[in-house]
This record gives sequence, structure tokens and C-alpha cells, in this order.
Amino acid sequence: MVSRHPLVFFMSDLHRHGIGNTGWFDDDSPRALAGRCLIDALEYLRTATKFAAKDWHVVNANAARIVHQCLTDAPLARLDILDRVTPAIEEICASIVASRQHRVPFYGDDFWDWASVVDALCEVQKVSVTAAEVARRELDQLRRTVHTRMPSGLSVGDPEHEWFGPAIATRAYRLLDARSVGFDPDLRSELQAQALDHIERGRYRGRQVTPWQVSWHYGQVVGEFQRAASEQAAELADFSWLAVPLEPSKRALVLARILQGAYAVKDRRTVLQALEELYRCETPARPLGQGVIGASVEASLDVLEALWPQFDDREKASVNAMLDALRFLYAKANTIGFVVETPEDIECLIRAMGSGTLIEQRNAGRAIIRHSCFHAVVCQGRSMAEVASATATAIEEHGARWLIMPGRAHALGSSMPHTMGGPHFVGAGAGDLLIATSVAPFRIQTKVRDALSIAEPPFPGGRGMIIPSDPELCRLAHESAEGRLNEKIGHFFEGMTVTRDRDGKDADIVAAFPGALAADGAAYVMALICLSRGVPCLAIQSLGNDAGSPTSAGTTYDAACRLAVNVAETLCRRW
Repeated sequence: MVSRHPLVFFMSDLHRHGIGNTGWFDDDSPRALAGRCLIDALEYLRTATKFAAKDWHVVNANAARIVHQCLTDAPLARLDILDRVTPAIEEICASIVASRQHRVPFYGDDFWDWASVVDALCEVQKVSVTAAEVARRELDQLRRTVHTRMPSGLSVGDPEHEWFGPAIATRAYRLLDARSVGFDPDLRSELQAQALDHIERGRYRGRQVTPWQVSWHYGQVVGEFQRAASEQAAELADFSWLAVPLEPSKRALVLARILQGAYAVKDRRTVLQALEELYRCETPARPLGQGVIGASVEASLDVLEALWPQFDDREKASVNAMLDALRFLYAKANTIGFVVETPEDIECLIRAMGSGTLIEQRNAGRAIIRHSCFHAVVCQGRSMAEVASATATAIEEHGARWLIMPGRAHALGSSMPHTMGGPHFVGAGAGDLLIATSVAPFRIQTKVRDALSIAEPPFPGGRGMIIPSDPELCRLAHESAEGRLNEKIGHFFEGMTVTRDRDGKDADIVAAFPGALAADGAAYVMALICLSRGVPCLAIQSLGNDAGSPTSAGTTYDAACRLAVNVAETLCRRW
């Protein structure tokens, strides 16, 4: 019915609508800063376009690697969130590998970029099929190339783009030391020696190094080699480079690396100064996913990489509260609406949601529910006017972004003589479920006009307008029903349901809409309201023999509720 675009959230949304103590969403503390950076990284994975160009290789790869490292860290252990971002990680790996360059460096602009991408591919192998296929090969290719080019230095000869300096050898050393089995001792020693070479008078191994990049290089060198890089560590404490005008994105990248090195050698004074400068760089009003400065997620990734290893288990585990607040915000902003016929149906739907479901508000005609996966509003309405009101209430008052109607309908399937005598049913029948792929009206123009309180419903030619259900919701319903046949969902069919008044005869309906499987009492009105509001909708009908009878589909209605809840659960796994 309508394409759905990811919502964009701001830190103020978390502060205003989160759960628990949300004060630390704008707190100046390392733990709070790391939590904000992790949320930035998660939002980047969820919402950002995964460009395949080489300029994006490192950003995308680092986002996948660092998020995976944090979420799988035992004290945090948010495998539920990792499961939700796994498709984005696979998308990143597939796009990176598909855009592999034809010469060194195969990824990014220099050896630092290349090593970072390979590190990410190695890190996410358990959740990415693409990474699992290519990681070992890419690591071996990088190792062989590093070994060949070590004597002349790890430069690609492109001073306009590569950030040549000791951090390049450091990055290659770090990758091979962590990921390569049997790291060659000679190669290890040579990489360490090049990493510990000083930048003298702005030059490193005969090449010019931009002044503000010196601390960026040294922060990584000190972070890796610590005491062996004591002289470089002393230079990290010199913040005179801040006096030179520098765009905020680059300033934040340098400060993150200074923080990384200062933490490694326990230089508390430099750590505090770097943190103070980072707090000044941060843009509190930024959209989540845009990094601490509100321009690029790179800064958040580098800050998170520097901070995370410094926390103890308790501090890491405490970040769970920020992630829970983010999930709550998502659930609230992605409220799912259900429209049912009777108050008893509300109870049936709540039972289908299972234990642990929290009822926030309940009365005879409405319930607001917090499920473990989603936030929902259930509105009750049986007649066309009541259903129109219930649907509008769910959308306009409660912000429902999807509408699902677990309802009841009368089966229209034809019958034919059975060879053993008696009728043989062909098509959907009583006791089956119908996933409505579309809804149509039959002789209800006046009823709809009265229900909607408008001059003329959109019935072209006086006949009626077929409204298709949302394709995504139909797909999810099909997959859910197909996967739960052993859980007493029963037989299910997919096709058209026709909304009629009580005097419409089956033969007349089938003649007007050949192939229609069922007749219901109000689904079309729900779909019409959703269409006018741009809200995707789906009807799941429990089929009986008598249209409109609350007990006609008896036990099958429980299955319709279970299927509706399962669709909602699957739908919300996109976050």
C-alpha cells in the first residue's frame, strides 16, 4: 500500500521518551559518551545508505566490526540486538566485497583502510555469509602484500588521499597479530620498528605528515605498543594543534586517537583533557546515526573504539539501560494497531501475546499493550461505523503505523458432489484462515458513506474499489502461517475478502468478484481509512459458515489472533 521509510530519532527523543533514568543521555561521562556512540553506530547500520564506493569502505566496515565487538562482549551480550542488525552487517560485507578494487589497496585509499576492512571481515564471519567466504583469503592477500612491500614502506604512492605515517604499520601489525595464525617473527619485528619510527620535523620516512595528523598517528601507536612508545606518548599531551582551525569532524577523529593512546599508558591528565574537548565537539541535537559531531558516524566509531576497552564489566553492562531505552522508543514510535470485533476478542488477542505482556491501559473498547517486541493499541468495533472510529483512533490518537485486523468472515468457496456422497468443499471453508490479499466492497456505498461521514466514498462507476493489502504484511503473514502449521494455525488461504451488508447473497458476491474467498462485515472500511492515512493494513479472517456470528469461527479465531501477533513480532524484528 505504501512504502515505509525508517524513522529518524534524535538524542532528545531518548531523553524525553525513554524509560528509567534517561539523564545520562546527555551526561558528560565516558560511559554515557560510549553509550551515545554505540547508539549512533546502531542507528547508522539501521538507517544509512550503504554506499559501495571506496570512500565508504572503512566507515561501513568499522561500523560493522565495532558494533559486533560491543554487542558480543560478555558483559553486554545483546545478541537480540545483534540479530536485528545482522542483515545490515551482511549488506555491508556484500557491498564492500562487490566493490573490491583491482589493485593495491583493494579496499579504501591506503594500507590503513585496507587492514581495517579485512579486520571487519574477520570479526563478523559468524553473522555474515559473505565475510565467512572471503575473510581468510583477504587476510592472506594483505599479509603477502605487506611482506612484499615492507622494505619500501606501506605506501600506495597517493599523497592526496592516503594518511601516510606510523599508524599504517601499527594497523597492519594489530590486524596480523590478532587474526593471522603464525605471525612471521621477522615481519612482526619490521612492522613494529616502522610503527615506532618518529615523525621528525613533520616528516615520516621521507614523506610529509600534516601537523594535525601527528597525534592521530601517535595515539594508535601508543595504544598498541604502550611503554615502547613512551616518547610518542609524551607528545600526545601537547594540545597546541587545537589552536589551528580544523573542521570538527577531523578534530574529533584526532581526539579519539589521543584518548586511545592516553588510556593505554594511563595518562589521566591527557585523558581528561581529550574527553573535555570531545564533549565540546559533540552536537547534542544531532540525528542519531550522524556521529558525535552530527556530520559523520566516523567520530562516534573511533571514540567508541577508544573507550570501550577501558570499562569494567559493570560499566559495560550498564549500557544495556541505554539500549533498552532505544528499543522502547522504537516500539513506541512503531506502534502496531489491532482492530477486533468484541471486548472478548481483546482478551483473546492479549492471551495470544503470551506471558510477560504488560497491559498499560484497559477498558471495554480499548487496550494499550507493551509486548516484549512491540507496542500495541487494540481498538474494538463491530459495525462499519464502529470499525471506522476504531481504526481512526488507533492511527490518529495512538500513532499506529500498521493496522492488523484479526476478524471473522463467511466462507464463499463453492462445493461439488463428492464421489462418496455429500458435498466436497473446494477452496477455503469453515475452520480455515484467510490472509486477505485485498478487500472489496459489495453494495455498501450508503453504509460506508454514513460510517465515514463524507459526501461520496471513492466507488468508481458505482461498483466499488478493490484495495490491496500491504505486500510486506502479506509476506510476513504468509511466512508466519507457513512456519507455524504445526502450532495449530490450521489450513490457511490467501485471497480476496468482500465486505457486504447482511442481505448480500453468496452467489451475487462471487459473480461480482470471481475468486473471492470470503465475505466479512467491516474489513473494507478499515482498509479505506488506512488508505486515506497512508497506513499499511492487513485483515486475517477466521472463516465460519454464518457471516457476522461471533461464534461461527470459534476455535479458529484463536489461531487468527496468534497469527496476527506473530506478524507483529516478525515485523518489529526490523529493529
